[in-house]
Amino acid sequence: MKKFCLLLALVIVLGAPAASLAQQQDSHITRADFIKEILTQTNTEIDEVTQSSFSDVTDPELIPYIETAYKNGIVSGYGDYFAPGQSITKEEAVKIIVDVFGEKAGLKEAAKAFTDEDLEFADSGDISPWAKPYIAYALKTGLITKESDSFGPQTPFATVQAGEMIASAKDVYQRLFTRNELSAPDMLVRTNEKLAELGTYKQKGTMLIEMQLFVEGLTLEQIEENEELEEFIDGGIDMSMDMDISFQAPDRIYIKQSLASDAGVEEVMQDVETFMDGSLMYQRMAGSDKWVMQDLGSVMEQIQVITDREPYQMAQLSEDELKMFKEFARYEDDIKTNDGEYYVISFNIDKEAYREYYMEIMEKVMDSVVTLQAENPQLTQDPDFDPDQYKQMMTALVSDIEVELSYKYYIDKGTQLFGKVWMSQDMTMPMDQFMAEVIKTLGEDAPTFSVRMLSHSEGEFEMYGFDEEVEFPIITEEDIMEQSPMVPVEPEASQED
Repeated sequence: MKKFCLLLALVIVLGAPAASLAQQQDSHITRADFIKEILTQTNTEIDEVTQSSFSDVTDPELIPYIETAYKNGIVSGYGDYFAPGQSITKEEAVKIIVDVFGEKAGLKEAAKAFTDEDLEFADSGDISPWAKPYIAYALKTGLITKESDSFGPQTPFATVQAGEMIASAKDVYQRLFTRNELSAPDMLVRTNEKLAELGTYKQKGTMLIEMQLFVEGLTLEQIEENEELEEFIDGGIDMSMDMDISFQAPDRIYIKQSLASDAGVEEVMQDVETFMDGSLMYQRMAGSDKWVMQDLGSVMEQIQVITDREPYQMAQLSEDELKMFKEFARYEDDIKTNDGEYYVISFNIDKEAYREYYMEIMEKVMDSVVTLQAENPQLTQDPDFDPDQYKQMMTALVSDIEVELSYKYYIDKGTQLFGKVWMSQDMTMPMDQFMAEVIKTLGEDAPTFSVRMLSHSEGEFEMYGFDEEVEFPIITEEDIMEQSPMVPVEPEASQED
């Protein structure tokens, strides 16, 4: 009996490490289970799919979760493989947590400014380069907390630890990155959808524009030697534009613009009224009692493709704009004014991001731009007009433009609609083609130089009058200006004919 007890104790002692190891392995959460857990905790809508993008994801229960995460950019896998049964490491888990709970705009800023000094761990050198900005951002925002002097980036993640980290990150996300249970991108999308459902609304505001020319390749003495050149370069332009807009669904919009400009001489004032009623566009200049009418029916499709919206939906964000803005949208502190309380969503888009976005748009719409221009009677009569050459010129022009944008959308907490919009834009545009013509006018002795135009635009617009009555111009046939059809001018016949 004593020998039997001794043998039993030996079996228990020898079996303890194996049992402990087995228990430890069971406590590690797999990559697939972590994805399923975090998407479940966030109430993410799961795509109903049966086919996987990864050859090693075959479990019908896991496919929808992994596909949803993959299509939303949360995971990427290893080429055609995902390794669903592999234990997820701590750095992989943090990366997914940031993608799910972090602000894209905040992560972009953190990644751009990241240095290795931002991570003060004894084993920072063991952290994968791709994971470092995610970990630094997660620590900075509180999505994760520093538990010790070591991070353990390759350590398999325990199921209990994963659950605690997800719950903690979810709490931080709800406190810092959501308003009314919506993230900034989701709030922007929903408010835009509510705007599209309105029958009427109004918008008014002022845009200030400053334009200045910068010369490269000329000395001050060379500029002062040529009076025409000096006058041209010194001629900055300041403009202000007041706008009043009334919209009525589905296809009526009235815009009144008052433009004041100062180009270094006397101030120029110009008022323009534009009224769109379906495919018909009416325009009237100040001082005239006649409207110029144009039927846009034949080019409406091209306009929709180019702008990604109807011409009379200018106050609404297009799908392309939303795609860009959602990447940079973030909440600022809520504000309270005499008019009400507002959520504030801001985004700052640098020139690299804007170029990437705009070149993608231009690639999609360039054929429609060329088609639209080709229908211009003045161009079709020009024997030198080449659609392919025009396309190349426009693509080159856009690729050389540098634009930086900043926006703030104020969303009324009560109505959940836009209260006002503030925007700022800085644009730098090379003027090589234009300067080639200017140099011709200066004569053969004109020096070689280049000019860039820098413009700064800033304005604020209020949105109001939701679903209230709006007024539009009443235009009769007598109010429309007669226009002569544009036909080629035949050369005069000689007296000998």
